[in-house]
Amino acid sequence: MFKKPNRKINRVFLHCSASDNPQHDNIKTIKQWHLQRGFTTIGYHFFISKDGIIHTGRNIEVKPAAQARHNAGTIAICLHGLKKELFTIEQFKSLKKLCKEINVAYSGDISFHGHCEVSNKSCPVFDYKEVLVLNNKGFMVNE
Repeated sequence: MFKKPNRKINRVFLHCSASDNPQHDNIKTIKQWHLQRGFTTIGYHFFISKDGIIHTGRNIEVKPAAQARHNAGTIAICLHGLKKELFTIEQFKSLKKLCKEINVAYSGDISFHGHCEVSNKSCPVFDYKEVLVLNNKGFMVNE
């Protein structure tokens, strides 16, 4: 599914949508929120709904609008959710699959981070380092 973009990428940032409302569990709603904030389109490249479906958002060739002052050279992935106990196994399976594909495309030379690492937010609210099996520098560890 993942196709490596032509632009230089060295990091992937993970986000959550900050809503568990089932009516918000779609890429159209997220895009509308971002348009209302003045974005030209959705800020994330990928959105993972509760059923585990990976939706394509912003064109992968365009830098995201997702982590203020930290968008250059990144890919942004958002999972629908707010409470860590309400994320689904399907979402985490899809996140792992997508991130493994990205990691392979970059021969392991790409790191994975939470939005919280560059902002005062707790986003994403789940333990992404455990889900993706990351080392202390954000690189995937072979399982």
